[in-house]
Amino acid sequence: MNFKNKFPELFQFFGGYFPDADFDNLTDENVVRNYVIDCNKSEVSKKALEKAKEELSILIVKIDSYWEDVESETNRYFEGPQDALNWLNMVWRELNK
Repeated sequence: MNFKNKFPELFQFFGGYFPDADFDNLTDENVVRNYVIDCNKSEVSKKALEKAKEELSILIVKIDSYWEDVESETNRYFEGPQDALNWLNMVWRELNK
C-alpha cells in the first residue's frame, strides 16, 4: 500500500506544510506548531489532528518501509530510516505539546 493511501492525514499534513517551510524561514518545530494551531480552529480539523497522531504512531513503527516516502513528502533529506525516525519523534513531541 502506498504512503498516500496508508497515511492520508499525514500525507496532507506533510505535503501541505513542510515543502515551503524553508522559503518561509520556519523551523520544523514551527511548522508542526502552525499545523496544530490551524487544526484547533474547528472540530473537523481537531479530528484530523487526532487521526494524524494515530497515523504517526503507526508510521513510527513502520519507518523502515516508509522513510523514503516521508523524505519525499516533507521535502527533507534523511540519511536513512533512523534519521527519519528521529525527525518523526520530534514531530510526535510537537504534536503532543
